[in-house]
Amino acid sequence: MEYVVGALIHQLRTIDPGEIRLVQITLPEEVEIAGKLYAIRDTMRPGTAFLAKPWGARTGKYRRRMYTRSNTSFNEPRLLETFINFTHRDQSDTSSWWQSEMATEWFEKGKTVEVRLQLDGDEEGVLVYENTKVCKATNLRLEDDGMWEGMRMVCVAFGTGITPFLSYARYLQANNFGRKEGRGGAHLTLVTSVRHEGQLMLHEEMVALEQQFPEHFRYQPVLTRSWPTAWEYSKGRIQRVISSVSGKAQIDISPLQTIVPNLTQSHLRICGSITACQQLTLGLEQGGLVPLSVRAESW
Repeated sequence: MEYVVGALIHQLRTIDPGEIRLVQITLPEEVEIAGKLYAIRDTMRPGTAFLAKPWGARTGKYRRRMYTRSNTSFNEPRLLETFINFTHRDQSDTSSWWQSEMATEWFEKGKTVEVRLQLDGDEEGVLVYENTKVCKATNLRLEDDGMWEGMRMVCVAFGTGITPFLSYARYLQANNFGRKEGRGGAHLTLVTSVRHEGQLMLHEEMVALEQQFPEHFRYQPVLTRSWPTAWEYSKGRIQRVISSVSGKAQIDISPLQTIVPNLTQSHLRICGSITACQQLTLGLEQGGLVPLSVRAESW
């Protein structure tokens, strides 16, 4: 049986008008099910998604949608944060609604959005539902504690594909990047590609994190279409499509290799549009590059 609870829209913040919006919703501390009060526990793993039922602007009804979480349950339990991008405009339904004045009105009036829950194994509490409990090649759930601490990860994000990796970075930060006596800890390189500076998500926070943990975190934002005169990071696409004589597309990922020369010594994680993710994995294959592991999630 599926259980839901009404969650207040805690914050709506526009990142790029009509394109990208930060959304935060807050779950209550407990919920009543069949006349019994249950405490709501938030144990979501970084890289996973919760299920909510916002309004559909095009269909005019509530729609079930998965949203990857950008913050962590570790230090912000029951506060679910994600980024909404206005994709597939002609077919857009809930993504366009989140950008609308109607969503802003719901926020201002304290209306709730249903979020899915699931009973805990002992049925003494309920958990915030998460879309996966295991790590697979097609998802980005962070490895279990005791595994990620020794990993060197390269996370490549296209647009709002940065969302799961923000959760990674915040979780690793909260856990001191796995540094303990006798253990050096993890290293995370975050490469995020967006069209222009106004689309960068939590840019200042990531810059500050790199300054705080320079031995463990490297932040590399890339602007592909326009950039300020004083832009100090990379410019242009991190992968290029080149037509070959045979007509088969060749993918040049040398720009990414310039940013991250040690791909084959790293665990590669990719998130973004299906086209961008497929081009990157094809470029790896064509270049004979084999990272320690590759996992990707796309839409």
